[in-house]
Amino acid sequence: MDVIPNRVYDHHGGGRYLVLFVADESTNARKGKDQIVVYVSLTYGRVKCRDISEFTEVIKWPDGTMKPRFSLALLV
Repeated sequence: MDVIPNRVYDHHGGGRYLVLFVADESTNARKGKDQIVVYVSLTYGRVKCRDISEFTEVIKWPDGTMKPRFSLALLV
C-alpha cells in the first residue's frame, strides 16, 4: 500500500488524519531503516509519526473487516 501525502486517512480506532509527508529514517543505530509517516490529527491538531510498516499493517477493524490500520478516506 502506498501512503500518499496530502491525503486524508481514517484510523481503525476512529478519527481522521492528514498525511503531511513520508520521511526516510536517518538514525544510524536503528536496524532495518524504515520510512516514517508524519501525519496530523484533524480533530486535535497534534502531529504524530509512525513507521510506514505499522501505518499500513493490516488489522481487524471494529466492523470485523481486515484493512490497513489507516485507510484512505472517502471524502464527500
